[in-house]
Amino acid sequence: MIELPLPPGVERLLIETPRRRVQALHGVPRPEADNGIDVVMVSGFFGTKEDFRALMALLAEAGFRSWAYDYSGQLELATAGEVGYTIADMAGDLAELMRTVTGGRPVHLVGHCLGGFVARSAAVSAPGLARSLTLVACGPDMQDSKHQSMLEGLAKLHASGGTIVLWPLVKALIARDDTVMREFWHAKLSGMNPEWVTGTAESMADEPDRSDEIAAAGIPALVVFGQRDRRVWSHGDYAGMASRLRAGHVIIPKASHSPNMEQPAILAEALLGFWAAEDAYQGTPAAVAG
Repeated sequence: MIELPLPPGVERLLIETPRRRVQALHGVPRPEADNGIDVVMVSGFFGTKEDFRALMALLAEAGFRSWAYDYSGQLELATAGEVGYTIADMAGDLAELMRTVTGGRPVHLVGHCLGGFVARSAAVSAPGLARSLTLVACGPDMQDSKHQSMLEGLAKLHASGGTIVLWPLVKALIARDDTVMREFWHAKLSGMNPEWVTGTAESMADEPDRSDEIAAAGIPALVVFGQRDRRVWSHGDYAGMASRLRAGHVIIPKASHSPNMEQPAILAEALLGFWAAEDAYQGTPAAVAG
């Protein structure tokens, strides 16, 4: 896999959890700025940890320790039975990662699209680990006929050559002179595990709206989506979910389905404002010993 250059304050590392070894990025604040609060980020269906690298650098500047990781089995074939491809399996991996990197301290969870499904599942199944939950470009479920057709198409990709068949669409979105990003995306689509694609698509199709569970658990939540983001979920879908979560929602200008990559500075501002407001409401000190 091609490695993208990282901004200052972000490093690569391997994390050993009780389940498995995890490829990760770590946003490291300056010692004098470190507030002891951790943020764990979960990527979308075609995403990887690198999708958060710019956001992680901004959060490190603000004093937050951040973590992003790759799904087990997504970019490599796993031994049979070693990795599960359901939302519940991935949420279990996430909960183990959170415990490993923080020693059990609660974290701010940020999930993009599929990562929102995984993050919310971990938040409700591992009480006390989520300090807050932010759903970025993630709607309530994918059970409409439009969503089912979309997911069936993803599950069938390997029969027509794998995810690399999407390369003509992806490369049209990347600047011609950005050879590093073009090589990265070509390698990503070439190496994506078809078993992961199929299993994850099938699990997303079965995932219900969990807004009531999150609200009942008392997990502070925020819904974020791009101004131009209407392909998977409508603005009404996002706003309705936010209402059921008893959460605020933020529309990111000049962004579509990936505000974390398209407008990381605006997203960072929204996250920092949300976390500060929740800490003030909960009476939690801004700095936590870590």
